[in-house]
Amino acid sequence: MAFRIHLLVIYITLFLLSVYHINAFKLEKNLGLKVPSLGFSWENCGPASDPIQIKTLVVAPDPIHVPGNLSLSLVVAIGAALPTDIHVSVTMEKKVGGFYVKVPCIDNFGSCTYGNLCEAWADACPKYFEQFRIPCKCPIPADTYTIPGAVIKIGGHLPSVGAGDYRLTGDLGSSGTHLGCLRLQITLKD
Repeated sequence: MAFRIHLLVIYITLFLLSVYHINAFKLEKNLGLKVPSLGFSWENCGPASDPIQIKTLVVAPDPIHVPGNLSLSLVVAIGAALPTDIHVSVTMEKKVGGFYVKVPCIDNFGSCTYGNLCEAWADACPKYFEQFRIPCKCPIPADTYTIPGAVIKIGGHLPSVGAGDYRLTGDLGSSGTHLGCLRLQITLKD
């Protein structure tokens, strides 16, 4: 249960916040530094007209350890005030034998739809993000929000078959309006 709550908090954070981004390509090109290729990647998967657009996102360590601490840096542009009835539909896929297989929604974990994100955000935000002057209550005003490095403690334990490579896609919406989409590729280790 604790792991599911932390995963949801991380996912909400990725959509609603921000940070300074270290771009591996720029480091290699401008500074001549060779940066190892890591398993974590992300992309906005909705149209450019979505009001939520992630500009930069960095997580460490890679792979993510459960339990453990996750360092999160993020910059997100919110183009219009976000309403109070936000929900997210998450599609979780696990890499099995070179293919991604959809993880079903079981006990609120997996490919699930989560409603009332504003309530969950109001509970989690003060602990992790208020120090960065991030609004912790909906509606969230339009602005560009930056988080230069928050540390989130991930509790709980992975099930015996939980470690591995995952692809997560989250579609945010509100009363029939599409707000944003984020696709993550992560590796979880126990």
